Amino acid sequence: MAMIQDFITRLGKRRSRFSAPIAPDHSFAAIGDIHGHDDLLETLLDKLETEAPGLPVVCLGDYVDRGPDSAQVLRRLLELEQGRGPGEVVCLMGNHEAMMIEFLQLPDSKWPLWSRNGGRETLRSFGIDPDDGSSAEQLSAALRDRAGGELLDWIARRPLIWRNGNIVASHAGGNPTRPIEPRRGHGLLWGHSKLFSTPRKDDLWVVHGHFIRTAPEFRDGRIGIDTGAFQTGRLTAAIIEPGHVRFLST
Repeated sequence: MAMIQDFITRLGKRRSRFSAPIAPDHSFAAIGDIHGHDDLLETLLDKLETEAPGLPVVCLGDYVDRGPDSAQVLRRLLELEQGRGPGEVVCLMGNHEAMMIEFLQLPDSKWPLWSRNGGRETLRSFGIDPDDGSSAEQLSAALRDRAGGELLDWIARRPLIWRNGNIVASHAGGNPTRPIEPRRGHGLLWGHSKLFSTPRKDDLWVVHGHFIRTAPEFRDGRIGIDTGAFQTGRLTAAIIEPGHVRFLST
């Protein structure tokens, strides 16, 4: 009998999972992983201006690598953040921006990882040929020169999280069993193994990218919006309003 009761209790916990309402302090839009596709970003921003005009926008990171236009994406986002009012555009750090900054700091040791994950495409978007025989140190110096200090400083200063009511935005969602804090950066940038199996217990909803899915997800305290733009041509935004979430894609 005790075993049966224990099974029923555990089953009830699984069924209950997560029940907190969607409760931002104010409506906003979140944009998933762009990965060097400025054309898709422009299209999605135009759609947002039509479907949800004037809403603040938070971009969830991974602006660079994979696609052909990383430099233009970064410059567009910097201009948007500077051109709109305070808090109207927020751009978070993604793991690909982190790899880029680490390459600039430690080019010899960090180039192998970044080059395998789209760094070559990003260099080409800045007019740098990664296959011309230059050393990692020389490529790093060329990137610093082509990108310029203002843009690189802006990238390095991207925050890891942004909060609005009970919605927390981050690139990869973090560890659902621990408080969401900027110092827990690895899970916020690279994800955590329990993100999809363990709902949070603090009534926070997490909107994130990083993990490619065929369609955006809205369940168990997660709003996942990486629809693999560089593979599928579908860049996705979530419009998050009190009590409601809807999605737009290119």
